[in-house]
Amino acid sequence: MLSMLLSYLLRGGAVAGWGRGRALAGVLLLSSGAVCAQVAPAQPPAAKASGTLPAAQVEEALRLLLRADSTNQLRARGPESAGLVLDQTITKLGRDFFDMFYVTFEPPAGSTDYTIAITERPGRIGSALVALTVNDVDLFEIPLSPQYEQMMAVAAEAVAAAQSQLLENQRVSRQLEAGRRAPLETF
Repeated sequence: MLSMLLSYLLRGGAVAGWGRGRALAGVLLLSSGAVCAQVAPAQPPAAKASGTLPAAQVEEALRLLLRADSTNQLRARGPESAGLVLDQTITKLGRDFFDMFYVTFEPPAGSTDYTIAITERPGRIGSALVALTVNDVDLFEIPLSPQYEQMMAVAAEAVAAAQSQLLENQRVSRQLEAGRRAPLETF
């Protein structure tokens, strides 16, 4: 229905009460994921031009598009809390570290349910103590230096530690699932 409406509009058709451009813009906005709703103004039956679609049919097509698009987005994304990376830093130094971590971090394939927290405690003047936690397991706590190269090296180390912890969690999970399927051994 949507493709029929879109091809109709692209061929130069109009929608009753809407201009061709407004109707086409509404369809394009909705297909891009933005939510836009507009009720067509009422027109007397004599003013309808030939070759126009009734506003009710257009509204129904747009409603179907929204419903299908939101269903596909929910399936693609999964639960909203899957794969959280939390910034619990205080200072600019901590935020810079978090940015470096976040830009370089890629979760391993198949890792969708994890929580990574980067927390910070103020340290001496000009430094901070940063801790990395993955799924409530403290991986390390390290003082940060304000030097960019050293901070980048620590961020790369944090990314490697987080990825290895997530891989270990996957491995243990697979072993537990395989153990449930295998018959119990008797001794």
